[in-house]
Amino acid sequence: MCGISGLFCKSTTASIEGAAVLSSMNDRLQHRGPDGAGLKWFDNTAFGLAHRRLSIIDLSEKAAQPMYLNERYWLSFNGEIYNYLELRTELCALGAVFQSNSDAEVLLQAYIFWGADCLKRFNGMWSFAIYDQEQNTLFCARDPHGVKPFYYLENQTHFGFASEIKALLAIPSHKAIANTKALLAYFGRSKIETETEGFFKNIFELRPGHTLSYDLTSQQKSIAKYYLPTHIEPKQAKDQFKATLENAVTLRLRADVPLGFCLSGGLDSSSLLHLAAKINESKNVASLANGLHAFTAANDSPLDERQWAKQMITHTDATWHVSELNSQQLIDALPQLIYYQDIPLLSTSTFAQSSVMKSAAQQNIKILIDGQGGDELFAGYQVFYPTFFKELFWTGRWALFLREWSQLGNSPSSKNYILKEWLKDLITYLPNKVQLFIAKRANPSLTYLQQLPDRSRQRFSSLQAHLASYCHEHELKSLLRWEDRCSMQFGIESRTPFADDTELLQTARSLQLTDLIHNGWSKYILRKALDKELPSTISWRRDKKGFSVPESAWLMETAHFWSTQIETHCALDKSELVDHVQLHKDLARIFSHSKYADLQNFVFRYVCYLIWLNEFNIKQFA
Repeated sequence: MCGISGLFCKSTTASIEGAAVLSSMNDRLQHRGPDGAGLKWFDNTAFGLAHRRLSIIDLSEKAAQPMYLNERYWLSFNGEIYNYLELRTELCALGAVFQSNSDAEVLLQAYIFWGADCLKRFNGMWSFAIYDQEQNTLFCARDPHGVKPFYYLENQTHFGFASEIKALLAIPSHKAIANTKALLAYFGRSKIETETEGFFKNIFELRPGHTLSYDLTSQQKSIAKYYLPTHIEPKQAKDQFKATLENAVTLRLRADVPLGFCLSGGLDSSSLLHLAAKINESKNVASLANGLHAFTAANDSPLDERQWAKQMITHTDATWHVSELNSQQLIDALPQLIYYQDIPLLSTSTFAQSSVMKSAAQQNIKILIDGQGGDELFAGYQVFYPTFFKELFWTGRWALFLREWSQLGNSPSSKNYILKEWLKDLITYLPNKVQLFIAKRANPSLTYLQQLPDRSRQRFSSLQAHLASYCHEHELKSLLRWEDRCSMQFGIESRTPFADDTELLQTARSLQLTDLIHNGWSKYILRKALDKELPSTISWRRDKKGFSVPESAWLMETAHFWSTQIETHCALDKSELVDHVQLHKDLARIFSHSKYADLQNFVFRYVCYLIWLNEFNIKQFA
């Protein structure tokens, strides 16, 4: 896990300062790689690669980057190729000679031998750039679900890319301009990075499962999709599920540094901790030589997860690290948190996640395994239940429909929620003006917007199609984005087996409807796979919280802070999207009761936005 960046100067004038600009870009990613830095500048082509290193596998200088092979290829890589040992054996049989024991060199050798087809062989997370010095071309790629980030920009003077937006802001030909379209999605729909152009105008994201090729001679760029999920027989998927899951965890225990676990007390994180303990008993895993370490965020509220997490600590005999959080800590952390995220926050849960990463860093843990992605793979959210019942109905399985409907007490959903979601589907067939009227009644925060966002809504009749959309569009990618920045803020590598294991993804996409939801239970196949291994209170737990904090209570406790921030900094907002005058007038009412929780979150987002404008000195909007 590292930070990567690259810069190409299109003019002679720009190339004079090119190496210095790239060095500045690299410096802004120091938190991603505190263990070392590397930079290679090519004067003859006015191009350079840079790297910030977080040493995880092969801690020697032989694994330093940018990495050079065959007097032709240069690599800057962020991520982990978990099946690198198996690929190394295969490459050695083909004649590859290795200089290090790193997965980075396996990646580069794989590209040399197999070209872009190497991507089909990788199991892991990645964002990388390979410079072919002979052809003067650049080949970049991002993993299928976007666990690792990749941003780029191009103008008349420069082409640049980096792991984080803040590095691209060091390029002198680029101005930091807020993208009002992205802001409208943020304020009106609580969505981030739904398009390739995000919060910063003219800075683009390489989509997950895509490659970017750049010819430095012709200055031509091409982007292509490479990831197409494959399917296997449903029975085979079900039969091999547990073995596939155990293998995913086994691969992610490979490391030359200490490793720990995020533990919320939910099914996903508990499953991973349990499997790691089980694997360690039989194999004495090197990365767990100092024992199992689990990290939990806690708070004084009904949302506190300690009662659940404690059961897993007892079950696995892990060392437990608990971060006690409160509203003042949130306020103190907010500016830095927004800086490291590059964008405004959506909710206070990002603070809880960040605090867990900070706690791990204080214990000298360099890797945390997290359960992100389990809900998207195995239908853990209540949003999937309306689709589940639609599929049962439209495929004629009415008896099963009725049986499952009667078992909703086991689910995270409810009959009222499902009926409301079906009604929302029907509303999309109404005239746009009627839809907007209904939307304003349902979402009071829209009354503070001077423009209204696009209200388009995807309708699904297949559960697997719905899950695939969550995995391959922006929903899972957004969660992984918060995770990446929270972990890298403290030089921690976050590993997410449910989001980046190739075989597990293939297996999940091939499961039948009733393997995912059964007798009302969400994530049924995961619950059954670990039944009688996990404590039953965990494996058959109905509610779902994750790393949550009592947002409404905290915001009401600190109402003066949010009011002061709007009053002091609203002049920074030139977007003309939010009626901040009326919002400020209504703050006393908004913070008067928890029934206004949605409006309180809108205030939180607006203040985060103002802090973002200040942190990145944004004065222009487009």
